[in-house]
Amino acid sequence: MKTIKIFIHSVDRLSRWSGMAVAWLMLPLIFELVYDAVARYLFNAPTVWSFDLSYMLCGVLFMIGGAYTLLEEAHIRIEVFYIKFSERGKAIADVIGYLIFFFPAIGALFYFGIFYAAESWETLERSMSSYWSPPIYPFKTIIPLAAFLLLLQGIAKFINALAMIIKGKEL
Repeated sequence: MKTIKIFIHSVDRLSRWSGMAVAWLMLPLIFELVYDAVARYLFNAPTVWSFDLSYMLCGVLFMIGGAYTLLEEAHIRIEVFYIKFSERGKAIADVIGYLIFFFPAIGALFYFGIFYAAESWETLERSMSSYWSPPIYPFKTIIPLAAFLLLLQGIAKFINALAMIIKGKEL
């Protein structure tokens, strides 16, 4: 039981740390978007790199932030029903949701994301969305990494939900 608690707390710390770390990407994203807007509309000099950089920064924020969002329970649920459940009822709904939806989807994202990223690294893939054509294989590596972090946080949440069902409290 102590090992499980250590696992859960370690995963929670990792999710919190990774979420807080990628949150700092918001600063260069804001700078980049403001710079591009000023260059485009005030000086009629649009940048060739802005589009690629913005989707990469947003993608990293969104994907790596997923585990932190799950930790904070900020994902969308059907609250109309969920809030009426007891704590055990909520835990049962969570366990069912994890087993039917979460683990298969995130497991597939992790599994196929590995191959997707590996193929991108093998070909040294570059973006074809702009003239800048930056390398995107490091960006595609975020997909399996983010899925792994989300999977770990999902396992921790799943174990806590099981503990709530069995013991009436989280670990």
